[in-house]
Amino acid sequence: MVFICTALMMLFAVLWLITFVTKLAGKNNILANTFEPAGEEATRKEIIKVFVYALVFRIALYLAGAAIAMMFSDDAKYSFSDFLASWNRWDSQHYIDIAENGYAGCIENGQHLFLVFFPLCPWLLKIVHFVIRDWQIAFLTLSTLSYCVGAVFFYLAVSQEYGKRIAEKALVLVSVWPFAFFFGGMMTESLFFMTLSIGFYFIKKHNWFAAGLTGLFCSLCRVQGILLLGVAGVEFLETYSPILMWKEKRIGQFFKEVFTKGIYLLLIPVGNLIYFYLNYKVEGNPFIFKKYQVEHWYHEVTTFNKGFGDVWKYFNDAGTTNSMKISVWLPEVLIVVLVIAVLFYALRTHPLKYTAYLWVYTIVCYGVTFLISGGRYMLCALPIFIIAGEFFEKHERLYKLAVILSTVFMAVYMTGYFNGKQIM
Repeated sequence: MVFICTALMMLFAVLWLITFVTKLAGKNNILANTFEPAGEEATRKEIIKVFVYALVFRIALYLAGAAIAMMFSDDAKYSFSDFLASWNRWDSQHYIDIAENGYAGCIENGQHLFLVFFPLCPWLLKIVHFVIRDWQIAFLTLSTLSYCVGAVFFYLAVSQEYGKRIAEKALVLVSVWPFAFFFGGMMTESLFFMTLSIGFYFIKKHNWFAAGLTGLFCSLCRVQGILLLGVAGVEFLETYSPILMWKEKRIGQFFKEVFTKGIYLLLIPVGNLIYFYLNYKVEGNPFIFKKYQVEHWYHEVTTFNKGFGDVWKYFNDAGTTNSMKISVWLPEVLIVVLVIAVLFYALRTHPLKYTAYLWVYTIVCYGVTFLISGGRYMLCALPIFIIAGEFFEKHERLYKLAVILSTVFMAVYMTGYFNGKQIM
């Protein structure tokens, strides 16, 4: 299984590279991208509608979370503090502590272990806290608003590429992903979703400065944020094909576009550089976070083959409990199978920037040992939902079935989350 998945991912990489080079050369072949854009501009009324629907949906999930917590509790009372505590799980308190005390002030076992967390979330949380004085309420507010804004820009980006009907389906699919309840939690999912969606939108609009600036914030949010540089780079090279311009003796124009527009994309990795500087400022080593990831969180950067092999090993281990199999390892195996199917389906029919992002994003997410949050991380593998939205536009009954099944499993995993299972 591990060998097959790795081989298929490598095969896709070769086919994608052939397709990309062919596209740059302005030629068509059996692998050439055949996507026919049918974009539409969303109206202001539709934008407001998406925001309101997203907000109502998040509130409904908060109410469902409270109902789940009460249903599985033997206590006689349930307070608002209990509600807040139910969402303050796993890494949530670490972000609050960083926002409140700064990286230098957060020490455990004599070490700055929390340098592994990227700074955008605690920085914005600190700003929200100036208005909302309770840290937990501020965090939920930040997550909720980030999801709503992200939903708007995700809808805008997909609408402009595929049309409104597919954008609506894609947004519904990402919102009912089995781990999508994390969009409302005290985590970075909604913030990363927002910055990533805004980045996709500006890349589609060819506003390279805005894309670069958004990418800076995206790479301040998560290590995977730097992948927005790849999305923008593919789109830029397809727009200003160096091969085609060289053949047409316009190579000077290509370099002009690079130094007047493409240069802004170099803002994207600045977010990672700022994060490295924070590590250096606190401990004198810009890469000290890697030491803590290995020693405290057991995450060692490795290859996709080894990372996925690790997941497969835990899933098949006779000593692995049923709870861990269903909560962590089985979803992570199924997600890889889904990604491979989506990639091969999308290669000839979808923009290369999306297939490239999905492929590399999956490689990065699974390129660590002891991956216990794969389901949550893959929540922001947004091309899955975009491509699925296009597919289901032609298969309406399958779309309804997918939404129902995904919603059911989100309810299952949400119930497990509120009952202390290893869903993180």
